[in-house]
Amino acid sequence: MTVRRDFKEPARTRPDLVIGREEMFNAARDQLAEGGSVLLHGPAGIGKSTVLRALAAEYGETARTVLRCSATESESHLPFLALADLLGLVLDEVSERLPVAQRTALESALTGRGESSLQRDGLALRLAVLSALRALAADGPVLVVADDLQWLDPASAELLGFAARRLGDTQVQMVFAVRTEGQEYDRYLSASPPDTLAFRLSPLSRAQVSALLDHRGYTGLPRSTVREIHRTSGGNPLFALELGRALAENPTPPRPGEPLPVPTSLRALVLSRLDMLPAEARRTLLVASAGARPTVALLQTAGRENAEAETAQAAELGLLATEPEGPAVRFAHPLISAALYAEAPAQERRAAHAALSTAASDPIERAR
Repeated sequence: MTVRRDFKEPARTRPDLVIGREEMFNAARDQLAEGGSVLLHGPAGIGKSTVLRALAAEYGETARTVLRCSATESESHLPFLALADLLGLVLDEVSERLPVAQRTALESALTGRGESSLQRDGLALRLAVLSALRALAADGPVLVVADDLQWLDPASAELLGFAARRLGDTQVQMVFAVRTEGQEYDRYLSASPPDTLAFRLSPLSRAQVSALLDHRGYTGLPRSTVREIHRTSGGNPLFALELGRALAENPTPPRPGEPLPVPTSLRALVLSRLDMLPAEARRTLLVASAGARPTVALLQTAGRENAEAETAQAAELGLLATEPEGPAVRFAHPLISAALYAEAPAQERRAAHAALSTAASDPIERAR
């Protein structure tokens, strides 16, 4: 979507509250105020889009032109789609200001009329995107906003990166958000201007999760429930809100010590890699999810003879965190354990508890 400031717009609504992100939001705002660009990164559901919208709403006011795109995984195979979202509505405004070869290549890529590809029109397309951004910036500041950068189609990502690296002092700033599981955001900086500052969004504290739940209307929850939501969600805002919604829709609250209800949407999100495990390895993880302090030795005593190999296989898939200095079997995220347990049939959960009750040496663990 493109917004041009010489058109009258309806009044803006207040952006989402950036709960728990105030310090980072202020730093990103300062970066934009100094003329730089911003790259937000972190795992799914951590709040990147919320911060992105808040920054775009604030700094979009000072830009003459706002270019937006939000990619999706299902559309990432379509060439030039993100580029069409960014430049499609301003094509008529800039096309006459481009050299003929660049204009022809860009119009072909954005409109689908004629054959165009990076292999065939690579240089012309790259220069056309750069020239288009410079032409827009000649009339006033430009803000480029791109969410879910990891799903940009490769052609658009290549063209945008080429232009970003060569904008120099042009009045073009960029605010990007990208999903990352670790710190592997460096390669996305190649699609950003050289003065881009990267910000990683961290999990929320328990108090921040409580404030977020209150803000969204999930009030009156017992402190122990909020504590369990924070533990199960790992401080992830999306996960916490989905757990809060599931609790609000469940007429019977969980009993003390009982796992929280995990909605289907979250189960699908965190358990997508579980299908890559053999059935026996999944059963071993189920037994681990039923235990309070599972170890490989405990799982083996509980009848999971191949627990060592199966947990190693799960760790390779990112389902378990590696513990090089201890015997504990720890899930990569608490929600994986909760979702795995919630997904299992009641009969299999009972069997897991029965096996643990005979295998545990600690009296409290055995009673549990």
